[in-house]
Amino acid sequence: MTSLVSCKKDSTNDAPKTKMELLTSKTWVFDEYITNYNSSTGSLVYKKGKTSNSLNLSVNSTKFNSDGTETEINQNGQTVNGTWQFLNNETQTKTTNPVGTFTSTIITLTENSYIWYDATANNGTYAKMIHP
Repeated sequence: MTSLVSCKKDSTNDAPKTKMELLTSKTWVFDEYITNYNSSTGSLVYKKGKTSNSLNLSVNSTKFNSDGTETEINQNGQTVNGTWQFLNNETQTKTTNPVGTFTSTIITLTENSYIWYDATANNGTYAKMIHP
């Protein structure tokens, strides 16, 4: 006896997520952080799980919300609230909070990785963020 089974995929799950959905779906934490990225003396100051980091970002996290607000936990464990928006056809983000205004270029944004670059901070800052 032969039987055939047919499965129909749910097409609603096949649609790629928008950048808004990707950025706001989860909380982001640092995997690595490089300062002086624009120079030959670029320095990896934080790598998740490494014990000899010169900057401890292990408690840092950022949650972007679809309403344009964001909440960060800084390296001192303090909550910093602010706002964010996409710029330049969703190729950049601009975040404003009590610390300042920061514009970053999105290098990669997937469900599991948010890699960005800020040309103005610390002679160029490059960071990779992941979901905890």
